Amino acid sequence: MNIQLPLTSPEHAARYRKAGLWHDKTLFEWFAANASRHPDKLAIIDGAERITYGELRQRVDGLAGHLLDLGLAPGDVVSLQYRNSSIMPLVHLACNRIGLLYLPLHDSWRDVEVMHLLRRARARMVIVPVEYRDFHHADMIARIRADLPQLQHVFTLDGAAPGTRRFSELLEPGHRTQAELDARRPDPDLPAHTMLSGGTTALSKISRFTCNDLMVMLDNFALPARFGADDVIAALAPAGTGATGYIFPILTPLLHGATSVILQRWGNNVPEAVDLIIRNRCTCAVGIPTQLTLMVPEIEQHKPEDFGPFRLFFNAGAPLSYDTGLKIEEGMGCVIQSMYGTTDGGCPTVTTVDDPREKRLRTVGRVVPQCECELWGPDGKPVAPGEQGEVVWRGADKCYGYLGDDEQTAAHFTADHFYKSGDLGQFDADGYLRITGRVKDMILRGGRNISPLTIEQQLIKHPAVVDVAVVAMPDAVLGERACAFVLLRQGASLGFEEMVEFLTSQHLAVWQLPERLEVIDDFPRGPGGKVQKARLTQIVTDKLKAKAGA
Repeated sequence: MNIQLPLTSPEHAARYRKAGLWHDKTLFEWFAANASRHPDKLAIIDGAERITYGELRQRVDGLAGHLLDLGLAPGDVVSLQYRNSSIMPLVHLACNRIGLLYLPLHDSWRDVEVMHLLRRARARMVIVPVEYRDFHHADMIARIRADLPQLQHVFTLDGAAPGTRRFSELLEPGHRTQAELDARRPDPDLPAHTMLSGGTTALSKISRFTCNDLMVMLDNFALPARFGADDVIAALAPAGTGATGYIFPILTPLLHGATSVILQRWGNNVPEAVDLIIRNRCTCAVGIPTQLTLMVPEIEQHKPEDFGPFRLFFNAGAPLSYDTGLKIEEGMGCVIQSMYGTTDGGCPTVTTVDDPREKRLRTVGRVVPQCECELWGPDGKPVAPGEQGEVVWRGADKCYGYLGDDEQTAAHFTADHFYKSGDLGQFDADGYLRITGRVKDMILRGGRNISPLTIEQQLIKHPAVVDVAVVAMPDAVLGERACAFVLLRQGASLGFEEMVEFLTSQHLAVWQLPERLEVIDDFPRGPGGKVQKARLTQIVTDKLKAKAGA
C-alpha cells in the first residue's frame, strides 16, 4: 500500500515516482539482486575477514529467520552498539528483510545517551560488545535495563555476560524458508532505517527513513560520482550513528554491487587509514573534513602513483577548506566530491566529478533532481538572487520525522514539508551553493556579526595549523568576542601575535580578528566527528572566570 508520509504529500510522492527517483524496492532487494548476480564477489573487507556477496546473503537470511524466532514483529526496533564492522550491514539488512527497524548506537555513548535512545525507540532488542576499549557495555545494559520495559532481548558480541545471550547463536543455520522470509517484505514507504543526530548540544534525535527516500540519498551520492560495481570504497568515518560513515561507504557499495573496505576504528592512527586505501587498491573513500585534514601530512609522504586506481575522496558532514581539498587532490591524484545536507533533512546539493576544481572545492554543488532548495530571510521568505539566506529545502530523500518526538519534527519542518537547516548560504551565478555560516553560530561583537566559518577558512591556511574552530567567548562590554582554538602540526608552534598578523595578511577586517588563541591537543567531538563548539565556549569561559577570580 502507498500511505501518506508525514513529510511527503501524495502529490510529491507521485512526482518522485514519475521522475524515477522512488523505485518501490526494499534495501534488501537491491542487495539480494547483486548477491544473485555475483555471489563470489567480495562484498566487505573487515580487518582480516573477507566476505563475499553469497556469504553475506546467507548470513542475512539466517539472522532474519532467528529474529523471527524471537517473536519480533514488523516495526519492532533492533539496536546495535559496536565499532565500524560488517556486523552493521548484516543486522541492518536482516532487519530490512522482515520489516524490523534498525537503530545504530555509537560505541562512545554511555548510560544516559543509550538509555535515552533505547527508551525513545521502545527497542525490543539490543546487541552490544561485552567490553570494548576498556568499557563494559554489557554491564551498562544491566544497569539501565530496569528502566527499559520494552527491552526483551540482549545479545553480546565477543563473549558472554550474565543475563545475555551470545550473538553467535543467531549466526547458526536457521530453519526458516525463503517463502517465510519473503512474506515479511516491508512496504518501501514505511520506515526502514534510522540515523542519529550527533547530539552536540542535546540528546540525539532519531530520524526515520523509508527505503524509497534513503535510496534517493544514496543515488545522489553515487550517480554524480559515477559509482559502479567495480569500485572499492574505503569506509573511514565513524559509522555508529548510521549517517555519513555508514550509508555512503558501507551500505551504498552493497546496493550497487561494489566492495566496502572498513576501517574498524579511526582513533588517531592516520597512517593506518592511508595504508588501508593503498593496500586494498581502493578507488574511493568517504571521510569527514577533520579526517581529510589530519591525513594531509601522511599523504604528503607518498607519491600520487602510490594510490593506484584511487580516483575520488568523498567529503560530507561539514565544509572542507579549499587548501585541504587541493592538497588531497594533488597528493592522491583524485578529485574531491562534496555533498551538503543533514542527517534528518536529506541532501539538497552535491558536486560532481565533472565540475571544475574551483566549484568542487569552493562550493557544495548544485541542487539535486526534484529538490526545491531556497534561501530564506528572517521573515521566512526567499531572499533576492545573490543574497545570503538560511538554506531550506524539500526533496525526495528527507526523513520520515523523528521517532517519538513530534515536537522536534514540527520545529524542524514547516507545515508544507520544507526542512529548515539553520545554515546560511549563497548561490553563485552558475547555481552552485556556498555555505557561509550558521544562523545561530554568529558571534555578536558590539552589534556586529562575526562569521566563525570565515575566520576558520583563512586560519586553516597557516602552515602550522591542522584544524581550527572559532567560538564565542563572553565579554562584559561587547557581549561576545572571538576565540580561536587550533590543533597544530607535530612540533609546530603558533603565537597570538603571529596568528593576528597572518589573518591580517588574509585581508580580514580588524573587528573580525580573534581576540584570544587557545592551542588544544584535540577538539571535543560528537560521535560523528563534528567539533562540539558549545564545549569549547565553556572551556574558554571557565578560563576567563578563573582568571577574573585569581
